Amino acid sequence: MGDDSEWMKLPTDEKVQHKVWKARLAGYEEACKLFSSITDEKSPEFNKYAGLMKKFVTDTNAFAQEKGLDAVMAFIENANVAGRVCQDVLQGVITKCFNSSKQKTKEKAMEVFMLYIEAEKQDIVQECLLAGLDNKQPKIVITTVQTITLALRNFGNKIMPIKPLVPKLPKLLEDRDKTVREESKTLIIEIYRWIKQAIKPQMTNFNPIQVAELEAEFEKVGNEKPQQQRFLRSQQDLKAKMEEQAAAGGGTANEGEEEVEDEVDAYELLQAVDILAMLPKDFYDKIEAKKWQERKEALEALEKLASNPKLEGGDYGQLVRALQKVISKDTNVMLVALGGKCMAGIANGLRKKFTPYAVSTVQCVLEKFKEKKQMVVVALRECIDAAFPCITLDSVLEDIVAALENKNPSIKAETASFLARCFAKSSMSTLPKKLLKSFCTSLIKTVADTAPEVRDASFLALGTAMKVVSEKHIMPFLVDVDNLKMQKIKEACDTAVLLNMKGEPRAGQTASKPANNEPKPVQRPATAAPSAAKAPGSRPSTAPSGKSKSGGPPRKAPAKGKGAKKGPAGANKEEVTEPLLSDEAVDEKAEALFTADILKQLSSSNWKERLEGTQKMTDIVKGKSKEELKTQVVVRTLAKKPGIKDNNFQVLKLKVDLLAYLGKNTVFTKVSAGFVLSDLVDKVGDVKNGSGVQEALSCIAESCSLEFVGKEVITMAFEQKNPKNQSEAINWLTNAIKEFGLKVNVKLLIENIKKSFAHTNPAVRSAGISLCGVIYMYMGQNFRVMFDSEKPALLKELDAEIEKVKGEKPPAPTRGLASGGGDADDDEDEVDADDKDDDKIDDSLPRTDISEMITQDLVNEMADKNWKIRKAALEKLETILKESPFVAPNLGLLPEALKLRLNDNNKILIATTLGICSSLGTKLGPHCKAHIRIIGPALIGCFGDSKPNLRASAVSALNVWMENSNLVPLVEQETLSDALKLENPNLRQELLGWLSEKLPSHKPLPSEFKLCIPHLLTCLEDRNGDVRKKAQDAVVPFMIHTGYESVFRACSKLKPASKDQIMAIIEKAKANLPAKPAKTKKGASAKAAAAPVSMDDMDDEPKAAPSRPLSTASSEGGAEGKTETKTRTVRGKAKAAPAPSKKKKTEEDTSPPMNLTVPKERRFKDEKSLKILKWNFLQLTGEYVEQLTLQMEKNFSKGMMDMMFNVDFKQHIKAIEILIKSLETLPDETIGNLDLILKWFTVRFLDTNPSMLNKALEYLRLVLSMLVEMDYSLHEYEASSFIPYLIIKVGDAKDNVRKDVRGIIKILYKLYPVSKMFTFLMDGIKSKNAKQRMECIEELGNLIEAYGISVCQPSPNVAVKNIAGQIGDRDNGVRNAALNAAVQAYMDVGENQFYKLTGNLNDKDQSLLDERIKRSLKNKPAPKAKEEERPKTAAPAQPQRSASQSQIQRPATALPKSASSSSMKKTYLTTFEFEKTEMEMPKLNQFDLDELFKPVEMPKINRARDPSPMTRVSPADASATIGVVIAQITSTDILTCIQALAQIDELLKDEERAHLLGGHVDQLMLHISMQFRMTLSTHMNNDDVPKEEVVRLYRCLLGTLLALTQNPFLATKTSKDILKDLFNSLITILLDQRLSLLHDGPQVVRSVNVMIVKIMEKSDYTNSLCALIKSLQECVSSEACSPKFLELIMKCIWKMIKMVPEIINDLAVDRILLETHLFLRNFPTSTWKNRTSDLPLRTIKTVIHTLAMLKGSKILGQLNLIDASENSEVKMFLQKSLKKDPNSRNEMNGSSDDTDSVKSHQKPKKLNKSTHDMLAEIFKKIGSKENTIEGLNNLYDFKKKHPEADLDPFLKMSSQYFQNYIERGLKNIEREREGRAPSQSEPTGYGMTERMTKPTPAPTSAEELDINFYMNKLRTIRANCGLENADPSKQENMSKKEDMPEKVEKENREMEEEICVKPVLSSSENRDNNQTASSGSKSTDVSELKMRLERIKRLAKS
Repeated sequence: MGDDSEWMKLPTDEKVQHKVWKARLAGYEEACKLFSSITDEKSPEFNKYAGLMKKFVTDTNAFAQEKGLDAVMAFIENANVAGRVCQDVLQGVITKCFNSSKQKTKEKAMEVFMLYIEAEKQDIVQECLLAGLDNKQPKIVITTVQTITLALRNFGNKIMPIKPLVPKLPKLLEDRDKTVREESKTLIIEIYRWIKQAIKPQMTNFNPIQVAELEAEFEKVGNEKPQQQRFLRSQQDLKAKMEEQAAAGGGTANEGEEEVEDEVDAYELLQAVDILAMLPKDFYDKIEAKKWQERKEALEALEKLASNPKLEGGDYGQLVRALQKVISKDTNVMLVALGGKCMAGIANGLRKKFTPYAVSTVQCVLEKFKEKKQMVVVALRECIDAAFPCITLDSVLEDIVAALENKNPSIKAETASFLARCFAKSSMSTLPKKLLKSFCTSLIKTVADTAPEVRDASFLALGTAMKVVSEKHIMPFLVDVDNLKMQKIKEACDTAVLLNMKGEPRAGQTASKPANNEPKPVQRPATAAPSAAKAPGSRPSTAPSGKSKSGGPPRKAPAKGKGAKKGPAGANKEEVTEPLLSDEAVDEKAEALFTADILKQLSSSNWKERLEGTQKMTDIVKGKSKEELKTQVVVRTLAKKPGIKDNNFQVLKLKVDLLAYLGKNTVFTKVSAGFVLSDLVDKVGDVKNGSGVQEALSCIAESCSLEFVGKEVITMAFEQKNPKNQSEAINWLTNAIKEFGLKVNVKLLIENIKKSFAHTNPAVRSAGISLCGVIYMYMGQNFRVMFDSEKPALLKELDAEIEKVKGEKPPAPTRGLASGGGDADDDEDEVDADDKDDDKIDDSLPRTDISEMITQDLVNEMADKNWKIRKAALEKLETILKESPFVAPNLGLLPEALKLRLNDNNKILIATTLGICSSLGTKLGPHCKAHIRIIGPALIGCFGDSKPNLRASAVSALNVWMENSNLVPLVEQETLSDALKLENPNLRQELLGWLSEKLPSHKPLPSEFKLCIPHLLTCLEDRNGDVRKKAQDAVVPFMIHTGYESVFRACSKLKPASKDQIMAIIEKAKANLPAKPAKTKKGASAKAAAAPVSMDDMDDEPKAAPSRPLSTASSEGGAEGKTETKTRTVRGKAKAAPAPSKKKKTEEDTSPPMNLTVPKERRFKDEKSLKILKWNFLQLTGEYVEQLTLQMEKNFSKGMMDMMFNVDFKQHIKAIEILIKSLETLPDETIGNLDLILKWFTVRFLDTNPSMLNKALEYLRLVLSMLVEMDYSLHEYEASSFIPYLIIKVGDAKDNVRKDVRGIIKILYKLYPVSKMFTFLMDGIKSKNAKQRMECIEELGNLIEAYGISVCQPSPNVAVKNIAGQIGDRDNGVRNAALNAAVQAYMDVGENQFYKLTGNLNDKDQSLLDERIKRSLKNKPAPKAKEEERPKTAAPAQPQRSASQSQIQRPATALPKSASSSSMKKTYLTTFEFEKTEMEMPKLNQFDLDELFKPVEMPKINRARDPSPMTRVSPADASATIGVVIAQITSTDILTCIQALAQIDELLKDEERAHLLGGHVDQLMLHISMQFRMTLSTHMNNDDVPKEEVVRLYRCLLGTLLALTQNPFLATKTSKDILKDLFNSLITILLDQRLSLLHDGPQVVRSVNVMIVKIMEKSDYTNSLCALIKSLQECVSSEACSPKFLELIMKCIWKMIKMVPEIINDLAVDRILLETHLFLRNFPTSTWKNRTSDLPLRTIKTVIHTLAMLKGSKILGQLNLIDASENSEVKMFLQKSLKKDPNSRNEMNGSSDDTDSVKSHQKPKKLNKSTHDMLAEIFKKIGSKENTIEGLNNLYDFKKKHPEADLDPFLKMSSQYFQNYIERGLKNIEREREGRAPSQSEPTGYGMTERMTKPTPAPTSAEELDINFYMNKLRTIRANCGLENADPSKQENMSKKEDMPEKVEKENREMEEEICVKPVLSSSENRDNNQTASSGSKSTDVSELKMRLERIKRLAKS
């Protein structure tokens, strides 16, 4: 198209790809406008251009490129698919735009990066930019650094993380280009702006001069805080907020807080060091050596490693234990100190990762503080201080208290000092009163110690604690300290310096008086509350709630949920808090509220004035509204001396009444209560005002909760010595419990109750007993058990009190929280009737954790084979339970152990176990729910025992468990239906009778309960009369929960004979249905009416909640709201009613549900390197879930994580629904997190909820279908972590689940190689689940049917034998599946081979199998069809097939069995896209050989080939099909292998589809290599296999290899290990002497020879060289390796060494040096003296030397992969090589570093475009065998015309042999034109034809041209027929004898043409062959040639 008008008519998408740059420029402009005009970001128009974006930015024309960048920017801004091409576009921008000479182009290129960051692709942007920093072009590096700087300036360090940049900075600052260095400095300054001082530790590696310059620049930056300039698309709200703040000039209120949050820790920028891998190998041996010198050596080595500031996480358990042993037990104090330093270094380097070892370390160090050596003590201090950030004081409380009580003064002194340092880093929240009290109690004892150092340390600890929590809060614990000691404590408080966790002094500690800040809590309580503490600046700013929890004077008990559990009001009410006001603030506010006279009167010594002042104060308070009154001010004013301790009863009465008023009518907080409770307790026993005080306490309890006030009152009462106060305090609590309900923590009360029992005063004892009686009404016998250890006399009194209240119900509460209102009280009345209250009351009991007593040894004894040992173990367990009145829910392995014993063969042990279960149920209480799923089914199993006493015990035990649990868990896991399914009459009658009792009063059950209906109907017909009777009794209870309709529908499915009788029973029960529930408690009539309706609805509408039938009934019934509410309450449905009130008000999470923060490749790498647990478990443990949580929280939003890891299955369903939506909105993120999602679903597979499971399977089906459409292949780690657990679910009890799983498995065949799926299914056969075995075997049979026996893994022999072994299974379904699968194998391999595979079967199984085979053969189609489907040998009826027909035979026979099998299932027919299901063998087309005589069409042979099945496979099925085809390559059947190779060849020919092999190259190469070895070891040794077949197989394999290596995309994808295996196989073939004896054996050897060189030239050079070096190492280490094999390996390496100068820039030198290092490490130079030859060593050194000469001194920087490279021989040899020839080194170094500059002096003049195109056309002709002579003549003329032309670029891409060939051809042409004859030994043509004919001068006539052409053609046909060197006279006979169809056109045409034009390791045979061929063709003429071709034509037509 030379005219512009032509390309202007083209559409835009064609313009942008046009050859003319003007057309492209116009296209880019149009595209830019088009992109900007499209409003829909998901428009399909964008998809059309997505793949072209990279071409836009890499345009060769500068003007067009600039417009292309504009279009790309518009594309990124408007297209949703822009992210898919992000990496390609950015890489193109870096390589083609960053080095542009136009500044505008570079600016636009940088803007492309910024736009991609805005589009949330910052991870890919940073990855590409970091790669750009390694570019060799300074221009690119400069622009890359500028782009990074700009991105950091615009987006900040949160979006553009700085950590990945840090390792690159030293290299950039040392760059030889000045501009690079300057831009790098600018980047560092920008980094400093964002992270300030955190960058400075990284500058230690910089040049000192540069550091000084940077420091100067840092000072100019100042402390200004940078702001984000540009924002991500998800940050638009933040952008708008910042714009508003900027416009308003505000936004600085929280600046300080943000600054703290944004601060970057320098530790995070450091590179972690994995010291575990660097430990000396003998470290653990030396650390325990007897000689202290060896132990010291080990510790010194560790100290050096531990000094690294940041350590890589890992399992440090063994190392820490070793160090702890040194610290605690080593006798050498120097080593103890060294061990402490090492431990401190590890703790500092690991930080929070040291947490698992911190507590044990503290314990160890505390014990060792007894050492007196200062050196040891200092080291131990460092160690324990380093461990402190990883612990809480609560975790080491007991150890510290024990250390403070130790007799050794050193231990006490150092422990107190440690406490002081801990307190200095604590806050009020981390040092609560509970801990403070314990520590103070111990420290008060040590302040009186005789040792001065102990006293000083104790004073310091107490003083520091006082400064942290304030004097007021600590003084209650220091009441026994005398004034002198108190003075010292206060002095220590004044001098103490509080620190943050970094060890730096906290801000604001210099302020001496907090008076200025104290009023702030009143003005700004939400933010400034913490400032009012007594110790200003002693703790960071916290929320007021946090202050009230840890701060204020009152002692606050931890919330137990007692107030929140009762009704909505209690659940919603939040605790009111207020800040603690200073004394000055209180005085100021009191003066404002009351007059000065009143305040003066209150403090007067005259009681009348005090009375008057109190009266006035009361009047003022009552005259104020609730909002106006500050209760704390009034209370604290009232409490001032004399306060509540007033001696005048009249004044006291007014004050107490005022407090009662305040408690009822104002906001009375715990802060206020703390000021008066102590004084009120002092007056609670007052004769005149005691009752008023008790009322005041009750009023305060209404505001602050009874739990808080009751605990404080009882504790304070028993701290006094006045028995009157103690007894009255207990009496008040007794009455309060009756009024409020049991809203106290019983655990805390028991201790004080026992104190009252032991009191000498009878009134106190009596009050305690009365309190016990009231509590007994609420808790029952459980409470009485706690006092079994008391004296009998006391117990008698206690039992008498209990007898009084026995049978009484606890009174309804009459008082509660003041704000609760009447409704709340009503709700509480109803909820009290529910089991939830009892659960929470029982939970307050003190429980014993017996999990530690349930040891593994005890469990093993319980499972011992000896019944006596089992009995003894059960007795031990009984003893443990007797000693524990109440048991904690953590039982460890006990439930599973008990479950096994309930199935014991010994009836005595079963009875014992039932007694234990009954006792355990009582002691667990409400915690039975956690274990009912395990114990319940086992107990129900005991219902079927033959002994009545055991059945009765089982029923009794299950009743105990049901008292604290319910049937829901048993129904959900289908325990009841499975039990009724068993035909055990004892089990059925006991279970049905038990259910008849439980069901009527039970809450509604899930829909799974309907599964019991068919079994109930079966029981109605049972032969046992008792079973029938029990079943009839159970019909009505069942119908209460399932509804009549469900039972009726189940009856309709019965047989007619049974239906009438059972329907009569059902109808009779229906008549009784309404009456039955009316007799039950709590409005069961409502339940009876509602339940059937809701359960029926669930059948039709699955979305209805299965466990909430009431909600359905109420919503459909149309009843009024009040009626619904009452119904729920009466029925005890406490779960449904308060649910809305329990929802927490959290901020809505608007972030996307998942992202790609951490790529899955990194997780695969971690799993491969064993840094994380492999997802492979038999039983899911907490560590797997924890690991999955940690991995997912990085890539999933918080809201999503909360749903996915919630205990509620409904949240799981919500999460799955979001995942389903994400399939459309976030497909890339879904694929990027696929491994995590699949792992999460494996966890969900363990859940039993059917709704969630169905939803999960639906999602899996959708996501896998999406992956199929995207042509995705599952990664190995994704598959192995998911498929085994999916296969477990194929054995699920529910039919619909199994059906869904089967469908998912069918989809997986398209995503994962079927051969590997076969392996997983084989593992599934090992399961104990019969359904799983059956399903797996059925799938295996389907696979064998579809893909043939070759799909069996690990081998057909193993697979078929395992399948046949299942024929004898007990389960009928498994037997049938095994028989069917075995028949499929029989059909595939035939009788003889099949019985070899199955091995010996027993007579019964063999007869079953024979019978099934006979039956199958009767139903099988005619055997002729089978022969046509899979011919195992060449068809005998076609001996006269022509050569051309033989060439097309290969694809025709390559149809897979799956395409032609008439018995193939429909599910597998979808795998291939055939038009018809009945396939026939395609007829071979007849070719007109006349075309061979047409000179014009010389180059081509028309090949009309039937397309192979591979070409007809749809893209969605390609991956799975390719895996199957490749697996068939290793088939023992040669024909099957050749068919598979034919399909691969067909795929390789199609350039568009060849890329599908990209992910299978390693697999293909490995299978080819395996087939080489199999052929060599099996077929060559088998006399039954024709050797022609073997040669044919070799040629097919080599042909496929050749086609693969000719594809540049695929050839370089082979990995090192696969190449090593392939080289070994090929060289082994070269050495096989048997091959040379075969007819075409020598030619195969030559082909293999050439193929080895071809692989070295075409595959990845680094992988090839590394593979050869690895092979050489294995050869040297193997004694069995032959010298010839070793020699050929070395020759291959020598060949690679010759290629190194040309490919040096493509080599990964560091990897090659690593391989040489491994060789020299295993075989050092010193070991070669005793060897016969050191040629391998010299070969390796030659490799190193060559690399050193080419890379120069920079090669020393390539040793980074070698551990401890300083000691490596490689480094020493490199240094030696570089020193020997420095001049040569420098020269080489220059050529490698700047190749372009050197070559510019060596190259001739550069060609212009037209000349370059002309030369390209000439070389194209030379490369074509038809025009090679013409091409050589044109090249000769071109060189004459353009002597200055440079041909190197064209020759460099070809092999050395091709270059030699061109050189020889040009010399021959020169001789011909000079009149001389060309050299007879040199060929003039290209390809096999020219090599086998005599070289002649250029043809002078048409006849000579025809002679050459026809001779060449005939030679090709003869070669394909195996007649390459035969005598012409024997040709006809040979052609008749040869089996023509066995030749494959693809292999022979391409392989034989190319095989001899490449260099070989030994070419002597080639030259001889050429000469023979040339001499044999001299007498050929045209007529004879035509006669031969005529005969071939007749043969073809016959």
